[in-house]
Amino acid sequence: MKVLKLTPFFHHPDADSWPAAYDSVGGMQVQTWRQAVWLAQEGIHQHVMTIGFPGLPKLRQLHPLLWVERMLLPMPQIRSEFSGLIGLTQSWAVATLSALLRKRRTHDFDVIHSHLDGQIPALLVACLAPRLLRRPLILTVHCSRLAVYTPHSWLDMLQHRLARWLERKAVHTAFAVVALTQRTASQFTRDARHVEIVPDVVDTTQFAPPPQDDVTAFRKRHNLRRQTVGFVGRIAKEKGWQHLIPLAQALREQECELLIVGDGTQRGRLRHAIDKAGLQDWVTVTGFIPNHEVPLAMAACRLIVMPSAYEEFGGASIEALATGVPVVAFAVGGLPEILGGITPDLLIEPENTPELIARVNAVLAGRHSQSIDPARLRAYVEKRYAPSAMGARIVNLYRLALINSTKPVIP
Repeated sequence: MKVLKLTPFFHHPDADSWPAAYDSVGGMQVQTWRQAVWLAQEGIHQHVMTIGFPGLPKLRQLHPLLWVERMLLPMPQIRSEFSGLIGLTQSWAVATLSALLRKRRTHDFDVIHSHLDGQIPALLVACLAPRLLRRPLILTVHCSRLAVYTPHSWLDMLQHRLARWLERKAVHTAFAVVALTQRTASQFTRDARHVEIVPDVVDTTQFAPPPQDDVTAFRKRHNLRRQTVGFVGRIAKEKGWQHLIPLAQALREQECELLIVGDGTQRGRLRHAIDKAGLQDWVTVTGFIPNHEVPLAMAACRLIVMPSAYEEFGGASIEALATGVPVVAFAVGGLPEILGGITPDLLIEPENTPELIARVNAVLAGRHSQSIDPARLRAYVEKRYAPSAMGARIVNLYRLALINSTKPVIP
């Protein structure tokens, strides 16, 4: 079986740096990469068409059964603090559809698997690719316009209605739709032929409590000298970085510091806010770090905060729990489904910064010690978010789609 994966967002594990203008790495990129690697290990041949960025080869092999192709037309370098390079996903979509048009009679793909996040170009590719190649579509929705997405600019608001219509169209076109949460799945039942809930997963061999010497070395490398609270994610409006400034001010009063791991198009705004508040000695911003260092960053913290405006799932939460680190988060998107089953007392009403600060202080003071026992947190993740179950369910969807596409038509 050969699967064509279409996604603008895919992690590039061989990259030592990641230009923020090319959509800095986040949960969707990591999950599409992990899933592709695991499926290749299970014998599924895959060809991924994704964005990438300058410096990466046009085509490279990450596994004997996994090829990644960088799809991007030449484009002007016009930047936006909300979307990185203006026209980035549009360029990917045009390049991808042009390639599919050329391949429509000569390709050897059995199934198309499209991963999308509510952006119009990716939705258009998902709608058109099955028609061009005449192959069944499996659709994974990493951020649904219909269920969780919140427009973050006036232009985005204008596009929102079209994007919702396209998402319904893509859902109707697909042989099966994969949702990450029950909340989103319930939005698709009317339009989809088949809906499967397959949550994000975490590699619990990579995300595990690291050796203390390695954690100490990480802290020394980043000049962390006090008890630390962490944030791991893209520096973007929807991730709620604005709440980190008053949190850091409160932490300073407790002689604690804030570690911000990640990069994004609003990093300049964040740095300006840190400087304006006089927090330079109390906040460390690492920028992009390789994925294999993320467990060290999490283990260097007493807890992780997730003050997001919206989240389809919130993959950083299960990574932190697998590392034995508790998460204090706004109750948005999939986070109530994840954290509600293990630490519901650490979920907070969205946008409530004072309560976020109060709950962080409570954890630092030891008032949740039983519920956040590291072994308990890790066992919870191992039981519910290990990759083995995910892989089997995705492979089964591929096989069902292939069987359905080859059934003879009965007059």
